[in-house]
Amino acid sequence: MQPRQQLLDIWRAQVAYSWRATEEGGKRKVWHWGGRNQSDAVGDAQQLLCLLYPAQELVELRYADPDATSDAVLGALSGLGDAVEIPIRIMRLVKDYMERHVDDEGVPVYSGGSNMHRVDRTQKASPEQRAVDVTEGFALAIPLCLTALTFLADFQPTVDRMGRADLIKELEHVQQAIHRRLLGAITGLLRSFAVATFDADDEFGRQLIALINVDGQPDRKIVRRFREASEEIIATLRTITVGSGGTAGVEAPTKLFEIGWSWSVVEKAPDIPDVSDTSTQRPGRALDAPYQYFTVVALEAIATLFSPRVMRRNLLTEEEQRLAQNLQVRMDVTRAYWAMVASFGGGSKWPLEDVPWRTTDGLEYDYYSLLVCAVATDTFGASRGGDDDLIRLGDVLIELANRGRITRRALAGDQAVQIHFPGVKSLLTGIEKLDGPPMVWNMVDFAPLLLKRLYHAAGLLVTIEARAELLEVADLVWDHLERRRIREGAAARLWDQPKQVYGELGNWFEDPSWHFTIRVVEAMVLAAQFATSEPARSRSLEDLAHELLVEAEHVYDQELLRGSGHAGPALAQEIRSVGLTISHAKDVVDERPGTAFSLGVKALIDLDRLIAAGRDAETGV
Repeated sequence: MQPRQQLLDIWRAQVAYSWRATEEGGKRKVWHWGGRNQSDAVGDAQQLLCLLYPAQELVELRYADPDATSDAVLGALSGLGDAVEIPIRIMRLVKDYMERHVDDEGVPVYSGGSNMHRVDRTQKASPEQRAVDVTEGFALAIPLCLTALTFLADFQPTVDRMGRADLIKELEHVQQAIHRRLLGAITGLLRSFAVATFDADDEFGRQLIALINVDGQPDRKIVRRFREASEEIIATLRTITVGSGGTAGVEAPTKLFEIGWSWSVVEKAPDIPDVSDTSTQRPGRALDAPYQYFTVVALEAIATLFSPRVMRRNLLTEEEQRLAQNLQVRMDVTRAYWAMVASFGGGSKWPLEDVPWRTTDGLEYDYYSLLVCAVATDTFGASRGGDDDLIRLGDVLIELANRGRITRRALAGDQAVQIHFPGVKSLLTGIEKLDGPPMVWNMVDFAPLLLKRLYHAAGLLVTIEARAELLEVADLVWDHLERRRIREGAAARLWDQPKQVYGELGNWFEDPSWHFTIRVVEAMVLAAQFATSEPARSRSLEDLAHELLVEAEHVYDQELLRGSGHAGPALAQEIRSVGLTISHAKDVVDERPGTAFSLGVKALIDLDRLIAAGRDAETGV
C-alpha cells in the first residue's frame, strides 16, 4: 500500500487541481475552493484537511520548518513554491478559510451547503437551509483548528527569524480566528448532543427490542436487562448539565433510550452562557434524536481534543479545556452505550453480528453496521474482554467487505452497489421548518470508512492471526479504492469514480469529492501509523522463545564452566559473541518474540558448533 507515498501522491494531485491560474495562460495563481460540490464550510474544511492532517500526524511529512522539510515533501508540494513559500501559502489558505466561512457579522459558520440534497428536486432550497450549521461542520472544525494551530506553532520560529512584522501580525491574526472557530465548534457539539427516550410498546421501542432480542426472550425481560445494563450510563447522563442532553426522562424504569449526536443543534437546545463568545450559538433546528453518522463524526472529532499531540503541546485555552471536559463525558458515555447495545446479552450472537443493523426508525443498511463498529471499537479494545471482542468485531468488518461488494464481485442489478453511489440517505428532520423542502444528507464513504475501521481494529489486536486476517482484507479494500481513483483530467489521482468499479452506474465525474478524499487520507494516515507501531506478538511463539532461551543460556553456562571462555583468543571471542546474542534475545523477547526466537536458534547452533569443535580437539579427530 505504501501509505506515505500515497499521501504524497494525493498532495501532488490536490495542488495540481486546486492551485490554478486566474485566467487562461495567466501566471498568477489562486486556490480554487470546492470540487464536485460548491464551496461551503464542510467541503472546504475537508479540502484543507487533506493538506494539513497528514503533516501533523506524521513527522516525516511536515513542512512548517523549511530547514527540516524533506525532498519528497518539497516535490509533492512544489506547485506551491519552495521550502519557505509553502508554509506561507498554507498559512494564508488557513486564513482564507477562516475569513470565507463567516456570516455578515463576521461570526464563524459551520454550514453544510451543497452537501444537503433536496428530497423533491422540483423545490428550491431556501438560503436559510443552506446556511444552517451542521454537526459535521462542528466536527470538522475541531481537527482543522487543531492541525492548523500545530502547524502555526511549528512555523512561528521561522517567522520570528525572518523578522517580518507583517508575517508575525498575520500569523497572530490567524491564530485568533482559529480559536474563535474552535470555541464555536466545541459549543456547537455540546448543543447538538441528543438523548431520545421512548416506551417499549411504541414503534421506536419495538424496533430497539427487536434489534437486541437476539435469543427470543419476552419483551419485559429485555426491557429489564436493558435497564440493568444501562445503570452506569444513566448515572453519567445525570451529570450532563451544560448544553443539550441530560437524562431527558431516561430514569423512568420502563423507558428505553438512545444517545448520540443529531444532525445539527437540537431544537430548544439551551445556550451556554459562561463562554467568552456566544455569537456562534444560533437557534437549534434539528430533531432531538441521535443520528449514527453524525455521532461517529462527532466522536472522532472529540477524540482529537484529547490526543497526545494536543495535550503535549497545550494547544487549548483554559476555556476550551473546560468545555472539552464536558464533551469527553458525552464521548465516554456514548461509546459505552453503543458498545452495550452492539453486544447486548453477551451471548453466542450479538445484535451487531446480525448484519445489517436496524435503526429504531426502521431502516436497515450495512453502512449502519459499519458506523456502530466505529463507535464500539475503542470500548471493545480497552475495557471489554480485549481480543475476544475485537475478533468478533473484526469478523463483522470482513463480512461487511463481502456484503458491500468490495471483496466479492457485484452481480447484475446488485442493490449493494447503491451503498457506494448514490449512497445512504439520512433525512435531516427539522430543516423543513426553515421555509424550504425536506432535505437529506448523502453518505457515500463506505469503502474508505471500512478501511479506517480495519486498521483501527487491527492496531488494537494482540492476537497475530486475527490481526493478519484484518490486514489481508485491508489490502483488498485498498485495491478496490485504487480502482476508484479518477484517472484523467484536472482531478486525476483524486477520488471518487465509482463507475470504474461498478460499470452499471451512470454518473461520470470530472471533479473530486473532498468528502471521499479526506476519508482516504485519514485511512492512509492510520496505515502509516500502524506500519510504525510494534508488531503483533504471538503468545505461543513468546512462550517457545522463552523456553528456547532457557536452554541456550544453560548450554552457554556449561561451556563457560568447561573453560571455553578462557581458551584461545579466537574461541574466547566466539563464546563471548554467543553470550551477547543470548543477552540481546532476552532483552527483546517480550516485545519481539519472533526475533528473540531466531537469535536463540542462532545461539544454539553456534554453541553446538563450538561444542563439536571442542570434542574434535580433545579426540584429535
